[in-house]
Amino acid sequence: MLLGIQKSKVRITQIVGRRSEMGHLSTHEIDQMSMEQMLRRLEEMREELLQLRAQQALGGSSSNPGEFKQTRRSIARLLTSINKERKE
Repeated sequence: MLLGIQKSKVRITQIVGRRSEMGHLSTHEIDQMSMEQMLRRLEEMREELLQLRAQQALGGSSSNPGEFKQTRRSIARLLTSINKERKE
């Protein structure tokens, strides 16, 4: 049975792909970015969130359970900064 679980995890990793270790973004890091960098990073973070959702839907367990929440919050920080820049 254990071998079946390991094979399942390998299959999920192959389907979803390895997530790059981006980590979450602090407000300080975002403030130092240009608009172009923020938009590019937003796209990357959304892609990462999509991969995490796919992994979760396939029944895989994340190595970091708080990663989903951190990614969502980083996206929110980026969107807030982008909207603030556009209003100025």
